[in-house]
Amino acid sequence: MSKDIVPEMVAKEPWMTEELQEKLRKTSSDGKITCAQAHHFAHDQSIELKKMKLLLDTCGIKLKECQLGCF
Repeated sequence: MSKDIVPEMVAKEPWMTEELQEKLRKTSSDGKITCAQAHHFAHDQSIELKKMKLLLDTCGIKLKECQLGCF
């Protein structure tokens, strides 16, 4: 996916509930989340890493302090 994707352009999947998106937004700070936080969130919520990127895009949250380029 392009880094210029806006949340409205990303197709939601059934597992992407509003509750899950709200949890992610509360985890982020100023619309950003560290790579480590994203990994922990994905693990805690049983989300595959490749799907975590889709969730981040849907919520309009940017990654910072990238570790391995997983997202």
